[in-house]
Amino acid sequence: METLPGVSFNLAGEDLLVLTKLLEAEQSRLLVEIRHTDHRSFREELRRRLSIVERLIDLCRTH
Repeated sequence: METLPGVSFNLAGEDLLVLTKLLEAEQSRLLVEIRHTDHRSFREELRRRLSIVERLIDLCRTH
């Protein structure tokens, strides 16, 4: 499993499934919030956060 700087997780089974579902829920919430945000700087911050969440989802799905 790929590690993040200073952080290491060893998750499997139900733990990994729950984490993936939580991340997918956050992904959906962020997509809605991005669509409804008028402030450019806040929208960019949300997009950065979405990018991180999507990277974490990919990591979960590959392990």
